[in-house]
Amino acid sequence: MELAPAWADLSLSHGGARLLQRQRDVCGAKSCGKHPTAGLSFPPTAGLDSYPPRPLVSSASQAQLDVVIIGGGIQGLVALNALVEKGYSCALVSDGDLGSGQTLHSHGYLNTGFGMFGPELPRASVDVVQPYLEKRGLELSHDWVLIPPASMPFFEGLPTATLPSGFAAPSDLGAVRLPDRSLPKHRLVEILSESHHDRILRGHATPRWNGTQVEAVSVRLPGTRGGVVLSTKAVVVAAGCGSKRFLQGLVGQTPQTEQIKHRRVHMICVRAPRGTLPTTSIVAMPLGLMLAAHDQPNNVVWYVTPVEMGGPSYDDIPGDAASDIDLEMVYRGCATLLTLYPRLPEIDGLQLGCYAGYRQDVGDRPGNRMCELVEGTKNVVVALPSGLVGPWLNATRMCEILSELVDPGGSQPPLTGAGVGVRVGSAVEDRPDFGWMGWEEWLRKFPQLSVQASREK
Repeated sequence: MELAPAWADLSLSHGGARLLQRQRDVCGAKSCGKHPTAGLSFPPTAGLDSYPPRPLVSSASQAQLDVVIIGGGIQGLVALNALVEKGYSCALVSDGDLGSGQTLHSHGYLNTGFGMFGPELPRASVDVVQPYLEKRGLELSHDWVLIPPASMPFFEGLPTATLPSGFAAPSDLGAVRLPDRSLPKHRLVEILSESHHDRILRGHATPRWNGTQVEAVSVRLPGTRGGVVLSTKAVVVAAGCGSKRFLQGLVGQTPQTEQIKHRRVHMICVRAPRGTLPTTSIVAMPLGLMLAAHDQPNNVVWYVTPVEMGGPSYDDIPGDAASDIDLEMVYRGCATLLTLYPRLPEIDGLQLGCYAGYRQDVGDRPGNRMCELVEGTKNVVVALPSGLVGPWLNATRMCEILSELVDPGGSQPPLTGAGVGVRVGSAVEDRPDFGWMGWEEWLRKFPQLSVQASREK
């Protein structure tokens, strides 16, 4: 993946989190699909000295591999590409459609830290990630603007920007241009996976743990009584919000797993025909609002999130990381959006919808990532990214760790069931059961907004 030359002088400090959101029945939406890490099984009790390797299916084929990756989102797929390039024999196991967790539920952009977290993410985005994606034909949008709080020195080095017509920022605040890039999420997953279906298994994964390391991963293939046992020298856990549950199943609660937090995030989706909404993405920090705009063939879609720093964290989350919607939070986000873009109710063909879920953070704030050997194991690496740039940084660190554990075997064995049922998921708002509604119907859900809309005219 052309990682090492461009990143030779990048620091490997850890950072990051990315949104994972899922649609719920609130706002006319049904639950849609499963997170690709849902349904993982674990040994009965973490910390025992050994577990007998008993078959989990009635008949199973065998394969000997260097590395098994758990998780079918962007981090798992970037890891797979990196390992193939290094000559490792490997497989990726996903329990659902590729990308259907955090990747396809996200805002879909290369977050470089809003100028607040040093040069690592901007340099990695410009030097590595953008060239990698553009070389493979992925079109990136360059129009990102930040409205910073007054008199904050973090942003003094960024070029000034002008908000498009229709946006209304507080008169005493300016705007600066960000180096962030928006990208088509579905096509991103296609690019990362399209040449590796012979290494991807869709199925239910169970690690075989001997008390110090994972010796194999058993995969139960859907729709069959059979499966495959993947004997492995190392495991990479890149399962997003499923990672903490996976690790606790192996080693229990440790200071390392305690760093992994899950916090709720709301996404308000706004859609209108092309030419009716601006295509500029805006981070309005004083308003606590982020708007990621995507110019699509037939429409413009805005992903709008009311931003909360910190907040409560949760461990007992569902396997698909879905959350009920807090209607007060959605109202707050919509009211703030009307302050930022008062013309919204006037847009022809306007549609809105919303969903909520849990994002995985490392530590007490977004912006941290983790890629390290799991404490209490000899061969399990956890890789939790920071946005859509972090996976490439983690891939470099992952290869460094694995080079101390495993020599590349080179020869890739055939995998029973590889590619069967493997497909790229859909973004939540593109699924048939997503609850799009017009402005009048939206007001019936949130009648308080009618007062706000009248005030902003």
